[in-house]
Amino acid sequence: MNESQRSTEYIFQGTMYFFRREKILCRYQFALQDAVEPALLQRALEAALSAAPYYRVQLVQEKRSFFLEPNPNPCLVYQGSAQRDIPEETNGYLFSVSCEGDTVYFDWYHFLMDGHGVSPFLTRILEQYCNLRYGTAFANTPIVCSPAYDIEAMMEKYPPLTATESTMQRDVVQTWEGRMRRTRVRLTKQSLVDRAVENGVKPFTALAGLLSLALRSYLGKDEIQYSYSTDTRREAGVPDALYNCVCSFQSGVKLHDDTRLADIVPEMDAEVLRTLQPEAKLRQMTQQMSWVYKVDQQKAPLRIKQRVFQMGEYISGVPADFWLSYLGNPLLPATQELQKYTKDFNVWVPPDGGSMGVEASSLNGIITLCIENKAEMPGLAGMIRTAFEKEDITVLEAVDLDT
Repeated sequence: MNESQRSTEYIFQGTMYFFRREKILCRYQFALQDAVEPALLQRALEAALSAAPYYRVQLVQEKRSFFLEPNPNPCLVYQGSAQRDIPEETNGYLFSVSCEGDTVYFDWYHFLMDGHGVSPFLTRILEQYCNLRYGTAFANTPIVCSPAYDIEAMMEKYPPLTATESTMQRDVVQTWEGRMRRTRVRLTKQSLVDRAVENGVKPFTALAGLLSLALRSYLGKDEIQYSYSTDTRREAGVPDALYNCVCSFQSGVKLHDDTRLADIVPEMDAEVLRTLQPEAKLRQMTQQMSWVYKVDQQKAPLRIKQRVFQMGEYISGVPADFWLSYLGNPLLPATQELQKYTKDFNVWVPPDGGSMGVEASSLNGIITLCIENKAEMPGLAGMIRTAFEKEDITVLEAVDLDT
């Protein structure tokens, strides 16, 4: 391989996912109006890849160095809904496209990209499929990727915090590590918006408050800790980044038997608004990535770096009872023409630093919560329905998929 074809500039952005205890494979799944034709989906994938070189890569490791380099292998559409091992079962690609019935599945290794980085590529695949299947006229313009941000310059501007003795000794949230189980909840977007407006807060905050109320019953705890992430592309000066470009914050709320949504969301919303200011987001992003940078710079085998990284995350307060990601509309761009060919969407991401991961997406007026749960207690769906309906949220579905 020609050295000039190798890239390390995007490696750092995903390095933290080498340091996780388990490989984090995420899934988007779109249900279309008609049964999927695999041959047409294959052609659509190839067309989308021709305009998006960032995704046509493979990961190469030599000693302690990592590279992304062009992948010369064919990129295939697979049959069935089973999630394949990436990249071992995907010709070296860091994502996988498959289909079954009316559903297209897109799985990816979090190392390469976050949800924002996935959306333009998956949207392009769906657009090209519609061109072939329905005669639409979606364009296939290049999907560009911003250069990597300068983490060293950011660290100079926002010097990393130094751990103190109190940091090392403080309590951390007790999370669960049981068998992963999935729960799906659907609610009308309008009912969530109505409750948010009534309380003068953002829908995201209303949703975080509702989940906290539900988890008090489920976990049997009066104080719920939650984490949430936010996009930092614009603040970091890389608006077209396809690689991971988020930072996360942690907060908590104290609850009692008679606590209602209106009692907790004003303060929660004020905290969210404070953290989402550009300066606060950049500072937090730098603090989190500086730890990744320090660990990555160590001259040690990967397994040692993983242990050091996990210890640092644990004492930093990252573990939480639940982690909430509010994706919104998964299509990018979210055109009405493409939406009319889709009837359902799910997004599944294993919890990262929490007992459960909650992914919220919005399509056709319905908010779908896809929850991956490590806690060992049954009955999560029922407790969420009860808590939500008590606050006049219109729940269309609440089901535990894995019992």
